[in-house]
Amino acid sequence: MNRQAEQIEQSALSTRHSARDQYRLKNCGTVGMEKKPVYGNCEDALGGLNERDEKTEILHWDGRLDNRGDLLLLLADSLQGDTSNAALARVAYERWGTDGFVKLIGDWSVVLRDHARRATVLASDFAGVRPLYYCVQPGGVLWSSRLQSLVEETRISELDEQYVRGFLLLGGCPNRTPYKGIHSVPAGHSVCVSSEGTTIHRFWSLPIGDEIHYRDERRYEEELRALFREAVAVRLQTESPVLAELSGGLDSSSVVSMANHLMRSGAARATRLTGISYVWRNSLDEPFIREMESFCGIKGVHISSRDVPVISETQAGNAMPEVFYPLRASTAAVADSLGATTVLTGQGGDLMMGNWFDDSLQVAASLRRFRIGRAWKEALAWSKILRLPVYSILWRAFQAALPPSLAPTAIYTAPDGSYAPRSTETSLVSGFGEAESFFSDAWMQALPERRKYFWSLTTLLDLRTLQPSEPLQHLDYTHPFAHRPLVEFLMAVPADVLCRPGEPRRLMRSALSDLWPLKLRTRRSKGSFGAPSQEALRPVARILLQSRQLYVAERGFVDRASVLSRLQRLSAGLDCNEAQLRNVILLELWLRNRARKCSESPMAFSEFVSTQRLKAEEVWRAGLQA
Repeated sequence: MNRQAEQIEQSALSTRHSARDQYRLKNCGTVGMEKKPVYGNCEDALGGLNERDEKTEILHWDGRLDNRGDLLLLLADSLQGDTSNAALARVAYERWGTDGFVKLIGDWSVVLRDHARRATVLASDFAGVRPLYYCVQPGGVLWSSRLQSLVEETRISELDEQYVRGFLLLGGCPNRTPYKGIHSVPAGHSVCVSSEGTTIHRFWSLPIGDEIHYRDERRYEEELRALFREAVAVRLQTESPVLAELSGGLDSSSVVSMANHLMRSGAARATRLTGISYVWRNSLDEPFIREMESFCGIKGVHISSRDVPVISETQAGNAMPEVFYPLRASTAAVADSLGATTVLTGQGGDLMMGNWFDDSLQVAASLRRFRIGRAWKEALAWSKILRLPVYSILWRAFQAALPPSLAPTAIYTAPDGSYAPRSTETSLVSGFGEAESFFSDAWMQALPERRKYFWSLTTLLDLRTLQPSEPLQHLDYTHPFAHRPLVEFLMAVPADVLCRPGEPRRLMRSALSDLWPLKLRTRRSKGSFGAPSQEALRPVARILLQSRQLYVAERGFVDRASVLSRLQRLSAGLDCNEAQLRNVILLELWLRNRARKCSESPMAFSEFVSTQRLKAEEVWRAGLQA
């Protein structure tokens, strides 16, 4: 019996002892499903086993808890000898309800059965790192940590057009999947399913009201250093080799250097670190990647864009369209070959560390305090960096300082100046809506100078950007910059501590610079990922131009003429809003591959998804009391 089957069997042994709700779990290879029993009396079905006293049962746990020590002390009197992560989650729920999930710090997802309420509760950590999907059907709810397994179990094939709209605009859609009726559990939320219906409850909220002010700026540095060390250390409590993404930028380099320091000092259980980098011809990042490898004394695996393109015609994702799918699959293959179970990334660092080219809305802080002279000096400094008139800086800051009901949201949600595309063409047909309509407006309640940060954090979390790609989901693919205590600290720090005119990452550079070699300390910008992206997209664009059929146009999602025009411009190296056009191309490739699998033979698609059972971790079905 393989490891996954053993885990299912162990879960079966613990779950089937409960007679209160008359369910049993049967083992189906590597996929488990909980169903209503065929017996009217569960004691008869289970050979007269007595009911357990527990009010709650954990049906699924996936993840890592970073504050186990604190939880063990807090919940010691209720654990009854079971100190597993799942037990900690169960007792926290029993003591505080769904609000208790906020006390669980780490990357995790959980499904539990509340016998008292006769409800099934699903929850995901604040950043939505560990995947969890569900589908409510008459008489039951199905869930899985693997979307493909749930698609196979439900046999749902109808596309969710709301998801399509979100994907074309944003590369994803909050709480939805490509399949109508299958949802993802929202990050920082619980989903409660019972005979009375389905309710969604937020247990973690944006820290929009928190502010931290120190008279001595060195205290910010000390706190950042301590929290960053903690963020990396809690992710190294494994004896297996660790793989770390290394791009040559400050974020990934900081993670690699801190991990290396912790291992060498004996502060982490892990002892072997390997870097993994994506390189391409004439890459400006490669010298910095090699410098970091030499500085840390580690080996690195370099994946070349010549061998693994960013986008491939035949690799656009499996259960859903996924950007960089070939690259993620290669990363997973490298991890498996090394025996690594943990992959560290630098994702989220740009936002958390204030890597803004234009953060001139900071001027709003002085305006709302009526410090006109200071506002003028700040606006003048930003105008010199941005090469914009002072009055335009002041006008935007004045708009930002207005009450939330009067302030225009567009000034906060616009792309940062250094990344803003010249073209904004999307090719979407009318009626597909604006990007902002997909998200709540809770971030608008933050201080005006921080709303841009909270908008970016909202999109990061709601789109589950930090969730691992399907090929990586069997690994602990984790992000130190998404360590919740670190996030909550940095989102409460004054904006001008993190970033000032011409000084992005200001706090980071003063607190973490000793983690980098001199060559990296003097680096002010990072190489663009545009070259390998265009290298992969242009041949695909030419293939689509030669095709008579565009699924995205035939289904009424986009305007065919507009897409063809943009594909021609992409092939010629002209401006075409490439980032958003990539979403259109990716969806088209995914739809084509999906149609091809279905048309090969009547059973081809079914056989294809059946093979995914070998990778599936858990699919469960919980019946609901009538």
